[in-house]
Order: sequence, then C-alpha cells, then structure tokens
Amino acid sequence: MAQTRNVLIVEDQEILAENLQTHLHRCGWNARIAPTGKSAVIAAREFRPALILLEYQLPDMKGFEVLNAIGAAPHRCGCVLMTGYPTDMVLADAQRHGIGHILSKPFALAGLHGVLLATAADFHYKPNENRRGASRLDFGGFTPSPSLLGNFANSV
Repeated sequence: MAQTRNVLIVEDQEILAENLQTHLHRCGWNARIAPTGKSAVIAAREFRPALILLEYQLPDMKGFEVLNAIGAAPHRCGCVLMTGYPTDMVLADAQRHGIGHILSKPFALAGLHGVLLATAADFHYKPNENRRGASRLDFGGFTPSPSLLGNFANSV
C-alpha cells in the first residue's frame, strides 16, 4: 500500500497557512491547516499526516510541545520546522527532536516541495533511528538528490 502524501500545516498566520496549503496542493500534497498546537494534536490523530510543517511559536504552545504531544500517540511522521527566530537554542532543540530541516521565515515557496520530499524520504528510510526524521540540519534551499526523490516518489 502506498504512503499518503498528507501534510499538516501548523501555522497561526492565516494568510501564510493558506498560501502554503495552496502551493502544496499544486505540488500534489493533501494539505490540512491547524492554527494552534491543540488543534494540531487533534488533526494529527485524525488526518495521520506523513509530514508536519510546524511553526515554532504558536499562540498556545511551542512547536516542540506539539511534537511531544503527537509523539505520545501511536502515529509518527516527519517534521519540517518553520521559524522567524532561528536561535542556537531553537536549532539545538530541533536537532534533539530529530528535525533535519528548518525553514527560516521568510522563505521562498520554490524549494518547499523538495524539502518535504527529502524529509519524508529521510523519515521513511531510517526506521531504526529517531522516528522524527533526519540526523542532519538543513536550513532551507535544500536540493535533494534525484535518486532520493525518485525512491520516495515511487513509494507514494
């Protein structure tokens, strides 16, 4: 059975969230928006995303708190962090949570699809490692190798 291409967009800025959703729909993703941490936890359980595009600072909790709450559930998925404040502390916390791709706001939509594919591939092909995703950090502009994209694209 093929993996789903569901992505949960956890972003409280409505216009940005809608723009991300529209762009990802055009790229072939089934995207759903959750504007708060609490709604993200509920949506992750119902929607079962392959990936989460996660804002670091939400109105009701930090992005890492959302991951911890989702991690308590049986469903696991990859994650890309979005932040306007990529401090050393945020980057270190992202690495501890197994987040390999961080997008510093503002970021161009042009490379987003590739970042999501790379994150999904990292997560999918590392079953014995931290189930959150990659073991390296990438700061946007990531261009995954064609073989990596091909392997993931063939599995979805």
